Amino acid sequence: MGRGPRFWFPLALLGFAEVGLAAAQLLARRSRAQAEAANLLLRPVVPAGPTYGYAQFLSQDDFSAGSGDLPTGPAWLVALGVVVLGTAVWYAIALRPARTGRFVLGTIAALLAVPLLDLVGSWQFRLDDNLRGPLLATLGLLVLAAYERSRFVLLTTAAFALVAVVLSADMAGVLASAMILLAAAFTTLLRRADTLR
Repeated sequence: MGRGPRFWFPLALLGFAEVGLAAAQLLARRSRAQAEAANLLLRPVVPAGPTYGYAQFLSQDDFSAGSGDLPTGPAWLVALGVVVLGTAVWYAIALRPARTGRFVLGTIAALLAVPLLDLVGSWQFRLDDNLRGPLLATLGLLVLAAYERSRFVLLTTAAFALVAVVLSADMAGVLASAMILLAAAFTTLLRRADTLR
């Protein structure tokens, strides 16, 4: 791993996780024709009982299960859990901590904190699924900036929060914030390559 900043990996991992979230949400969307076909297949044409005298109409409403989008709350939780676990493995390999027991306990605490903070955001503050995930990611980036004592990560966190939380907590915000994280990670790698020469 060498000398230099090690925070490029968590930034890149979170950026790629966001790209994966966006791809999963795009692939899970239903077209209007698919929703209407589901209406025809899942609702009975003739209701049960003595209804022969009534006119039968097929519903033109969307599929009753709601929208075709995946719920974003669990997807964000899984993505953030993978990022926390990947970051812990990365720092375990890079730093080779002397007290592995404390490191493992810290990793387990961080993995447990993600769903607990999500529940607090959901129940206490009534935050939407599309907002809780980026807020948890921002909190994790703030912890990374404090751990690394890096102003660069702090500025990256501010840009991430501005785009993902404040301006747009939808698909455009996810992709734009992923681009910010990936650009920051690659900038760090390029600066590291220049200092190693």
